Amino acid sequence: MRKPRFRRFFRNENGSIIVETALMITVLLLLVFGIVDMGRSLYIANTLILSARDGARTAAVHINNGTLVSDTRTLVLSRFNTYRFGGPMLVTDSVTVTLLPNSTSPASVQVKIAYPFNWLTPVPRLLKWTNNATYTSVLHSQAEYKFEQP
Repeated sequence: MRKPRFRRFFRNENGSIIVETALMITVLLLLVFGIVDMGRSLYIANTLILSARDGARTAAVHINNGTLVSDTRTLVLSRFNTYRFGGPMLVTDSVTVTLLPNSTSPASVQVKIAYPFNWLTPVPRLLKWTNNATYTSVLHSQAEYKFEQP
């Protein structure tokens, strides 16, 4: 007498659409938020490049300034932190300004930035782009400009 009940229970298709939707919506949301996360990382990387270039360009024009390194670092910080899109602020220790020497005087200025980017989705962890549980990757940017001779 119990066998017909079990057969009816397992052949009943009521609620199967809800289960299928729950399974597919998980994959769909992971895909959508992964695309949003990738867009955020590209935006931050582009902003890092813009900030490094602006800092190096300004430093290349103002070679005679005695506070060249600190002024360049301040400019890079202000440019990036204006457009950081909700991520953590760029700190002074993440920006390196180097005067590259020539035979007698500095020939160019180099600006390097290392920014810790926090991912929102587990997709980068699954792709092995991060190696820790905090979902953080370090994005790098670098720009070098030659000093302009007056």
